[in-house]
Amino acid sequence: MSYTLTGKDRGRLKSLAKTRPVDLKVGKKGITDNLLSEIRRLIENEPLLKLRLSPDKSLRLEQISELEGKLPVSLIAMVGKTASFLKLDP
Repeated sequence: MSYTLTGKDRGRLKSLAKTRPVDLKVGKKGITDNLLSEIRRLIENEPLLKLRLSPDKSLRLEQISELEGKLPVSLIAMVGKTASFLKLDP
């Protein structure tokens, strides 16, 4: 089941994510199994996730696609190297 956020919902989530500290930073090794398991652990308790990604924009976009493919998350906002995700209901 896919759920589409309304503009109002997305704006509210962006506002929450803006003041939130970064939960995890993606290191030089990129998206690893350990990182994925840590993200899964985090989204069990909190549906909003904020990550610091690679400084390279094309690599950043690949990382976002990989995360959305491997985890039940959807991109809310990307500002610079920081991306905010929302956990999707299964």
